[in-house]
Amino acid sequence: MNKSGWNLSVVASVTGAVIASAGVFWACSSSSSAGPSSNCTAANGTNNSPATPAPTCAPTAGLPPGTQPPANCDNSAQACPACGGLDLSKCQSHSLTTCEPLSDNAGKSKLDFRIRRLNVAAPPPLAATFIQTNVVTAAIDLNEKACGEGGTGLFNWLIEVDKTAGTIKTGGSPPSMDPFGAGFCFYNHVVDTGQNVQPVSAPITFSGSTFNSTASVGTLNVPIFLSGSPLTAPVILPIQGATLENVAISTDGNCIGTFNPAALDNSGHDDPSQCSKWNTAGSLGGFITLKDADGVNVSLLSESLCALLTGSKDPASGKCTADVFPMGATPGKGDYCSTTKTAGACKDSFWLASTFAASAVTINSGSSEPLCQPGGMAVDAGTDAPTTTDSGSDAADATGD
Repeated sequence: MNKSGWNLSVVASVTGAVIASAGVFWACSSSSSAGPSSNCTAANGTNNSPATPAPTCAPTAGLPPGTQPPANCDNSAQACPACGGLDLSKCQSHSLTTCEPLSDNAGKSKLDFRIRRLNVAAPPPLAATFIQTNVVTAAIDLNEKACGEGGTGLFNWLIEVDKTAGTIKTGGSPPSMDPFGAGFCFYNHVVDTGQNVQPVSAPITFSGSTFNSTASVGTLNVPIFLSGSPLTAPVILPIQGATLENVAISTDGNCIGTFNPAALDNSGHDDPSQCSKWNTAGSLGGFITLKDADGVNVSLLSESLCALLTGSKDPASGKCTADVFPMGATPGKGDYCSTTKTAGACKDSFWLASTFAASAVTINSGSSEPLCQPGGMAVDAGTDAPTTTDSGSDAADATGD
């Protein structure tokens, strides 16, 4: 990452991460997965649990399809070591440091955010600890120890809240080489499948400083980049019927949720099972059809996302077996129905849900980034993307110091 400078829906629900999960991101990542080391002074091991613990994100049996978890839920033990000693000044340069804002939304009618944590609640295969920690979190976290993060920064989900118009705009972004300065831009490009992958908008209503989307944002095609050096074309995760609920924005406009430095040891490592590094303040939900999921390749597993979710894999093609898809009296193997928008029924889809935290960031026009400009030639998923990012240096800078 460029030292001078540092994406959410449909609900991206959750799982854009997923895909990464399934692709290159399966390769475990740095400090997010390491757990805290013994490098912790003073209060190491002390149970610094809150007086009023946050609710859990889902019952033992899992989150009921069609529902969203509490916006502030937390499945960790909520026992934080509170080590101290880590210099987070680079990411805490603003007067209010509760969520490490990389820009300043104060006084603006349009508030720009990048998702900093996406906690998957459903479906169970995507909410598994291994995938959450080593796939989703590792891709969203920046590669910046001075922010208490050691990820790749390849999964960028952006949200623009227009308080005057009462709308949100959300979508993915290419990795940024200057996240602290130039910031990010909305990916807007045609991929080889013919999809025009671009941000989507929806109306929202506010109650105080908390908003809900009043209608689904439609189909959000979430771009997930699997490599930054060279920058490859993204895998596309199509999420339908996405909505956001109980999204609380801080009074200065810079935070959705808060960063918890007490979760870190002196080396910047954290143990998500014991203490959450991010306290979420918004939830999102949507669904992905089995048909669409079968078109998402989980390259490292040599199978489709459909096969991963259902456990029904054709060994020859790596895709779902024929009995997975609803045909006549044959039931699907999902947990949600895309036509009735209810749990069960036709079972042609899986419900995706998560909670999230986000912080202020600059969303630029993308005028110097071809991947953020409407039109353009199709990008073949799996091949090198035509450009890198907003400045002109190597895209690898987005994932390294």
